[in-house]
Amino acid sequence: MNKGVLTTIGAYVMWGVLPIYWKFLQEVPSGQILAHRIVWSFLFILLVLRWTNQWKEFGYALRHRATRNAFMLNGFIVSANWFVYIWAVNHGYIIEASLGYYINPLVSMVLGVLVFRESLNRVQWIAVGIASVGVLVLTLGYGSFPWISFVLASTFGFYGMVKKRRPLASTVSLGIETLAVVPVALLFLGNQVVTDNIAFDVSPVIWVALLGTGVVTALPLLLFGYGAQQIPFTLVGFLQFIAPTLSLIIGVVMYHEPFTSYHIFAFTCIWLAIFFFSWNSWVVARKRRQLI
Repeated sequence: MNKGVLTTIGAYVMWGVLPIYWKFLQEVPSGQILAHRIVWSFLFILLVLRWTNQWKEFGYALRHRATRNAFMLNGFIVSANWFVYIWAVNHGYIIEASLGYYINPLVSMVLGVLVFRESLNRVQWIAVGIASVGVLVLTLGYGSFPWISFVLASTFGFYGMVKKRRPLASTVSLGIETLAVVPVALLFLGNQVVTDNIAFDVSPVIWVALLGTGVVTALPLLLFGYGAQQIPFTLVGFLQFIAPTLSLIIGVVMYHEPFTSYHIFAFTCIWLAIFFFSWNSWVVARKRRQLI
């Protein structure tokens, strides 16, 4: 298993258990959590850039107009994704949020085929079809349009596409992304202070957790940014089923959100699809080794 696969899996496992962290901070308004997340992520990335001696690459990327603009736009895209996810978790919609990240691999695979001209063989298309049926049934089971799910799926799909389309060190790209939105976050926090809406009266533990949002945000993004450049985008999409599965389990077991027959059917379809996709990847890799 190569480094790209391992780092991508690591990122998805971290994202999968992240609802526990946001639930711990639920006494803080979602907008303030997001602002803290952006500011502390930016400061953490600055430290990482200094530690890895990547200032020159960071400066070069900022001076390159197309690269700078692409990743600054990515900063606003991922910030929208962060806000919707935090809001969903802290308002009892962990399962609907996990549906978004079940849909996202399908978005990633479609983008892989349409944008990067990656091809899928027959077994992989069957796997995609099975997963699509599961997601469709789960979507229809809600009885209303799951806007949280589709916002999360589309924003993260396009975020990953930019990462893949413009290869750049994950530390440098995340530095540009957070730089783009940190002024907005600081203005928002300043406004909250002026209007006396800032959550100052929280416990010291909560303040420490707010400071920690920089690490829990940046670390999986760094791993994802590296992994997305090393492996096919279609594989990036399929590995992402790890995160929503963990979140789904957390939502049901820890926070007692409803788990209906629709969820059971979709869960079965998606993991059956993962089995087909993984088995096919193993067979293809084995044949390639035999040809060498």
